[in-house]
Amino acid sequence: ILDKVDKEEGRSVLKFRSTRARPLLHTLVPTYDEGAKECTHEMAKNNKQCLTKNESMTYLETYNCEYIKSPKPDRFARAMKQLYRPDFVLSHFVHYSTVTADMAREKQHTEGQFIRDRTTNPQVERFVDEVNEGVLIHAKTTVPAETFARDKMCKLNGPANCLVGIPCPDDVPFNDAL
Repeated sequence: ILDKVDKEEGRSVLKFRSTRARPLLHTLVPTYDEGAKECTHEMAKNNKQCLTKNESMTYLETYNCEYIKSPKPDRFARAMKQLYRPDFVLSHFVHYSTVTADMAREKQHTEGQFIRDRTTNPQVERFVDEVNEGVLIHAKTTVPAETFARDKMCKLNGPANCLVGIPCPDDVPFNDAL
């Protein structure tokens, strides 16, 4: 898709609004972890056992659950992930700012001054159309201790975020207020 967008629109960066995908509950397997108080053999006697990724399944199979239906609201742009053309990126380190050809300017073009300029250029970057072009699955690992209280967390108006995926039918309307 980046080649197509570069050729047709002259853009070098595609951006994806990002949310942390949830592991599908039915793909997880029980586990113990004596180093995490929630996941010990003792705790499992009276509580739900902690869960972990099934080693026989891929990350895409496991984490194929977005809790926000596409297209994601603009508020998820702050956690965006980007896809760059390699010749456009001059310097990059994971989770840190990227220096692109668009941002780097020779001293002669800045009259010797450091210029703090906006870091986005709508002529070379844009957000992906999540319905017609593609989506990004942010498959960050859910550690077993985060699955311990799923009975309390994974219900309407639960006290905290549910970190396991429980699919709902596609015809359920999205309500961002929940």
